[in-house]
Formats: sequence, C-alpha cells, structure tokens
Amino acid sequence: MKAYYSTKYGGPEYAFYGELPDATAKKGELLIEVKAVSINPVDYKIMQGAVRIISGSKFPRVFGTDFAGIVKEITEGVNGFKPGDNVYGSASIIFGKQGALSELMSVLPDKIRLIPEGMSFEEASSLPVAGLTALNGLRRCNVDAGSRVLINGGTGGVGHFAVQIAKAKGAQITATCSSANSDLAKKLGADEVSGYTKDDFAKLTSKFDAIFDASGLMSYSDVLRLLKKGGVHASTLFFPPSSIYAVLLSIISGRKLTSANMRKKPEDFEEMENLWREKKVVPLIDSTFPLSKCGDAFYHTEHGKPKGKVIVTI
Repeated sequence: MKAYYSTKYGGPEYAFYGELPDATAKKGELLIEVKAVSINPVDYKIMQGAVRIISGSKFPRVFGTDFAGIVKEITEGVNGFKPGDNVYGSASIIFGKQGALSELMSVLPDKIRLIPEGMSFEEASSLPVAGLTALNGLRRCNVDAGSRVLINGGTGGVGHFAVQIAKAKGAQITATCSSANSDLAKKLGADEVSGYTKDDFAKLTSKFDAIFDASGLMSYSDVLRLLKKGGVHASTLFFPPSSIYAVLLSIISGRKLTSANMRKKPEDFEEMENLWREKKVVPLIDSTFPLSKCGDAFYHTEHGKPKGKVIVTI
C-alpha cells in the first residue's frame, strides 16, 4: 500500500512517500480504505517526537489521527458496520500503533462512526480533533446564551469551529485573527473582530465571561486583564496549564484556567453531527493535498497559517 511514513522522529527529512506492507485487520477490527486525513498541529508535534514516551519507538511509522474512508473488511466480533460503509474517526497512535496516512488502516469499531448522509470524506475527516476540541473547550468555559466570549485564533483549524459553535449557543463573540481574515471571522459568526498581536490585545478593554485560546498563544497577563472574575480560560496548549503556577494563579485571581482537550464521547460526536445537519457548523477546508504531497500539507499546517483545515486526500 502507498503511505506517508517516518523512519524516525523529526521533520520532513525523515518522512517519505512510498510502499509499505498492506495493513491487515486482526480479530475484532475493521480494515478501512482511507479517503481523507485531516492534519492537526498535534500530528506534526507527535511526528517531531513531542510525546515519544507514549507514542513509542517502533519505525517505520505512519502518523495521522483524523480520517474518513470506506469499510473494506470486517472481522469476527465486529457489529454495527459492514463493507461499503462510509465512516470517520480518530485513530490512536500511542505505543507504536499506526496512523491514518496510508491507503489502508485497521481500527477498532469504537474508534469510528458512520458518516452522516451528505457529508463529504474531507468534511468528516476534519471533525474529530479540531471540532471536538472546540466543543469541549467551550463547554469547559461554560459558554451559553448571552455569554461574552473571546476566541483567540478564530479562523484556524480549531478556532473556526469554536466561533460557529459559540454562535450556535447564542454567545456574543469577539474573535482574533489577521486583518486579512476579519471578514471570514464575521461570516463564521463573530460579532467583533480584533487582531492578535500584543498591541492588538492592549487595545481590548471589554471584560469577557470566557476566553477560548484556540491558538494556545495568549499570555497570562492578557487573560487576567480581559477575563471577568469568576470567568474561565481554556487553552489548546499541547500540555494543559496544570502547573502549580496556573493553579495558584487561578486561586489568587478568582479565574479558572483549564485545557481545551478533545473529548470524544458518543454524545459529543452526535452534537457535532447535529450542528452540521442544522448548518450551524460547516467545516472550512483551507486546502487539500494528495498523499504524495503530504510533506507539503504538514508544512502548510505548521507554517502557512491556514484558514480552517488542511486535508490529505488518498
């Protein structure tokens, strides 16, 4: 099978497009013919070795978490799916398990869901990590009707979902983004738009009930100045702000600091799918790359400041 694989942790100099042995499904697994993979910041961080203690040392490795495709084969013990089903999900790539950036992959049935009718493979692959991170982050921020929320990075992979979800909840949204993306942020649902530089943050004077840092780059000083007492700040930092410093800061300031990690319970997927069906959330696809150009997709995700999601098609 064709795959984009790494021979060791690091950058693109250790990643290649080529042939690997076909993936096979063990008992209780399904074999998926992969059609689309969404590239997330977590993917290039894992590929670079950020969590090598739990991601394992087995190489060559196929990375990539979010995927969509067609069930090619089921094995004994698998229920609820059949060959030909269109499915999507998020692969676990810890402890040496293979990811999604290949023509074939094996998965457990609890890692996939049927794609809603009318949703494309590209849209489906964009949902799990980014969409569910946004959903859980806003949940942790207690965002609901009437909440005043600041979303930092409102047109990025996670941020564009967060703006739409917050709007669906009836929140009043201020989104930060580049000036070139200000019209897009408003189209997504932002009521007000600001830049994201240090000087731009200094110009903000409103107090917010919640701050969702979709880029993970806000300073604590800006958070404390802009967040109301009793408010919640959630960040997409790869490692959540659970340090003693963050805990003490929360106690002293009367403001809660938490992480916006992905939660993937069935009800979370159902909520995202319903928002899509109601056209309240529409995945924004910045660009697509063929598997043979996967290195370019990783580079664009890390350095290109994409609007929405970057997708690899297979």
